[in-house]
Amino acid sequence: MKKTMSMWALTAAMLSLAACAANTDSTVDAPESTPMTSSVGTLHGNGASSEDAESGTGSVSSEGSAGFESLENSTASLPHEKPNITAADNGGEMSGSVFVLDDGRGIVLFGGSWSGGQSYAETLNQYKAALGENVNVFSMVVPTAVSFYLPEKYSYMTGSEWEHIENINDYLDGVIPVDAYTELAKHVDEEIYLRTDNHWQALGAYYAAKTFAETALADFPELNEENFEFISRDGYVGTLYGYSEEDARIRDNPETFTYYKPKTEYTCDFLDYSLEYQYTGAMMLDTDNIAVSSWYMVNMCGDMYSIHVKTAVKNARKLLIVKDSYGDALPAFLTKSFEEIWVVDMRHFEKSVTELCKSEGITDVLFAMNASSATGINADNLVNIF
Repeated sequence: MKKTMSMWALTAAMLSLAACAANTDSTVDAPESTPMTSSVGTLHGNGASSEDAESGTGSVSSEGSAGFESLENSTASLPHEKPNITAADNGGEMSGSVFVLDDGRGIVLFGGSWSGGQSYAETLNQYKAALGENVNVFSMVVPTAVSFYLPEKYSYMTGSEWEHIENINDYLDGVIPVDAYTELAKHVDEEIYLRTDNHWQALGAYYAAKTFAETALADFPELNEENFEFISRDGYVGTLYGYSEEDARIRDNPETFTYYKPKTEYTCDFLDYSLEYQYTGAMMLDTDNIAVSSWYMVNMCGDMYSIHVKTAVKNARKLLIVKDSYGDALPAFLTKSFEEIWVVDMRHFEKSVTELCKSEGITDVLFAMNASSATGINADNLVNIF
């Protein structure tokens, strides 16, 4: 079985790699303790009004100067009371490394480390100290499907992502937390997570990106056909089929994969992990060119590249996203929010994040990853790329 699963995954990866390499068309057109109180950092917004600062909402003027106005005591991302979520009372069992519900949804259980979360927060504090007061540093730890869809009767099998996120927020010093959990909880009846894959749907990433933009006091587009091209493909069976040792319940319940291509003006350069230029192309790929099991790679061609996006926005704000694979789906929703967007993967990046920030004049840094990454070994590499 292990050999069969490996060949299945290898075939999908090879087909997807070929599709990404062929994507050379330029697009320039028209994720042990109780909940605690977080230490929220000072937000430096470009051109935001005092009324926006008090409410923790609003947008940044595109006509603002290149300077940064200090917005003291922002409460935009203070943690809220844990949302009350009641998952459907489905049966299920472990299959391979995945908990599979009888309706065919696969769920990866959470087992984060409290000390790992503290270490993650303290590393981000070091980034903030090194980058200084004129760079906003944000932490968005994204809950996964286990927080919203695992029936209560199985809750003893998993750790609490909410409590681990709150634990992280308690250790942040000068870093601004972004509460994606509460926003996602409002939309659990929508298709915000994939059922057959360990990632979220693009719709979930949209809600998280919206929360980040509101926290950062940046403009943000509505999800409509004026701003995005809506694309849906039926028949998707993702990574959890292999992780579950090819459980028939996942195989026999394929889902619809939906994503959104921004219609804003932008150029996107694809760079390797050492920031060497590779090609200029579309930020979002087409599923027709990717193996079905790897459709999530429509977002930035997966984790194989760093990217540099230049938009038509003129607000002197440059965003760097330091991410795991959950962060792949975020940039498409932020092309009306920042003048430039850089994206690097914390697991593969070979340069220094702080040096990149200084050399490119980065004004905002978003650490965006799922709860397992932030509390596990993935986050350890943040020290190596400091």
